[in-house]
Amino acid sequence: MASVARRLLRPIIPTEDSRTIFISQVREVADSHFTTLSDSELIEHLRNGSRQALGSLFLRYRRLVLTVSLRILRDNSEAEDVVQDVFLEICKKAAAFDSGRGSVKMWILQYAYSRSLDRRRYLALRHANGNGYSTEPSSSHNPNGPDGLTLEERGTAIRQALATLPSKQKRVLELAYFQGLLMAEIAECMCESVGNVRNQYYRGLKRLQDSLGEFSR
Repeated sequence: MASVARRLLRPIIPTEDSRTIFISQVREVADSHFTTLSDSELIEHLRNGSRQALGSLFLRYRRLVLTVSLRILRDNSEAEDVVQDVFLEICKKAAAFDSGRGSVKMWILQYAYSRSLDRRRYLALRHANGNGYSTEPSSSHNPNGPDGLTLEERGTAIRQALATLPSKQKRVLELAYFQGLLMAEIAECMCESVGNVRNQYYRGLKRLQDSLGEFSR
């Protein structure tokens, strides 16, 4: 188990082949017993180095993390890289999870938002500099993001910004980001037309970005 865990934690070159290898490695260790465990139980196993627990969390939340990342980056390849980074990160940081601060799902989502926003900033800087060379600091040496906020502070900022939205806009964003639902699924859930849901989504997203200020840019 230890050798496989080390293999999963090796630095990975972000290519299509590496993503396929990573996903297949994680999926192959998802045990049917572990898929029945609660999120908190999986985290406890992950703290003890269980690759089966990582596989189960990956299968449970990959789509949600990918949805969040895609909506921020609007690039499937970049979003898939972020998904890989997020699950490697939670594997290494499992001991830091504190149930008193929120659920496992919210903890994973905070990493999804944080890594996606960091990646978007990096890509914007690279584009502005007009070169393809990475000047991105390693997250292992940079506990705070480029905005100076810790992961917990970012999560708090997002929750506070969501609380300022009108109820329908807040509900649409929660279903889209926290539940990973598509527009048509949200419309069915809320008994609204897809057009109305899309309108609420973009209006809410604009207000959310305004509330977060520089943190969302």
